[in-house]
Amino acid sequence: MKLKKLKYAHWFLTVYNFLFGNVKPKGTLRPDQEFKRIVVYSTTALGDFMFNTPTMRAIRNRYPSAHITLVAGTINRGMVKDYSCFDEVIFWDNKFRQMRGAVAEIRKRRPELAVILHAHLPYDIISAVLAGCQYILRDNYLTLPKGIDRWVYSCSLNFSGHLIQRKLDLMNFIGGDTTNIEMEIPCQFEKLSQRADVIRIGFNMGASSKERCWPVEYFAELANKLITRHNNVEVFIIGSPADREIESIFMAHLATDVQSRIVSYVGKTSLPQLVGVIDSLNVLLTGDTGPLHLAVALKVPTLSLFVTAKPRFTGPYQNKEIHCVIDLSERYEGTVISSDELPLAIIPVARVYDSLEDMKILPVCIE
Repeated sequence: MKLKKLKYAHWFLTVYNFLFGNVKPKGTLRPDQEFKRIVVYSTTALGDFMFNTPTMRAIRNRYPSAHITLVAGTINRGMVKDYSCFDEVIFWDNKFRQMRGAVAEIRKRRPELAVILHAHLPYDIISAVLAGCQYILRDNYLTLPKGIDRWVYSCSLNFSGHLIQRKLDLMNFIGGDTTNIEMEIPCQFEKLSQRADVIRIGFNMGASSKERCWPVEYFAELANKLITRHNNVEVFIIGSPADREIESIFMAHLATDVQSRIVSYVGKTSLPQLVGVIDSLNVLLTGDTGPLHLAVALKVPTLSLFVTAKPRFTGPYQNKEIHCVIDLSERYEGTVISSDELPLAIIPVARVYDSLEDMKILPVCIE
């Protein structure tokens, strides 16, 4: 069905562009070409958006006087609505039923160039063509079928490095900088007060899929171990409202005296408030999820767990000296994962605890 949809999309774009469109032939884009109006797409999850921020900054630096519009997913509204790289933001989740309204809004801005950093095929390309763009750059996560690929410029094929660098390399087409890999926080946030004598260890227990979750029982075992062995450790747990069941299971596995040193922000923060909580931590323990990338951008040390994902693609890419990665992805190479499976369960609690010690995060043990 997907291939058939892309085939129909290519046919539609061919007819539309011949009659009404502005898309120019591939090969006519020059790195020294100037654009006055640009639209940038990043309509998916939080982690994806964070990976896109270095390229967004590069686009703004390349075209400091251009009017640049961001098309973003509503899930990230609180984080991105005032992002200084952009003159304005249009919210669209790449749903077909909302495309007409989104195209109308984008078209009002009369964009000449579209840069699609992460969105859904084929509606992203269709919307850019309908909005009147002359050129479309796109970061392709998969090889585009013949036909639909003629509408976009992409250097993503056969690239085996980090996603941040892959997206930045699109700047080669327009003469932008490809070297500044640092992610940035796109919103203002309030800093939390911190005590120098307390070590705050953050637990991010949820994720968009179970395959990126360390078992909640393991988190509880680690919390019991940390708090009973170290008298100045507090555990901060973070998560969305959907993670409240995980929070309940976690708390039920804790000793009564340990519970008093757990601070829960699960379901209690907006995205800017979540940034403030992560910023206050001494270290964040997490799988490959959005909060990991927030912490990396904030230069907060992280201990991240990878089994089904590969850290060379999506792990910490900047300030690697402050981050620790437990990577067992080779064990699951080519393995089909069921929706109920917890692959991160192969990482034992003892290894995570030892890694925190190796990072010099933990204070002197009281035992």
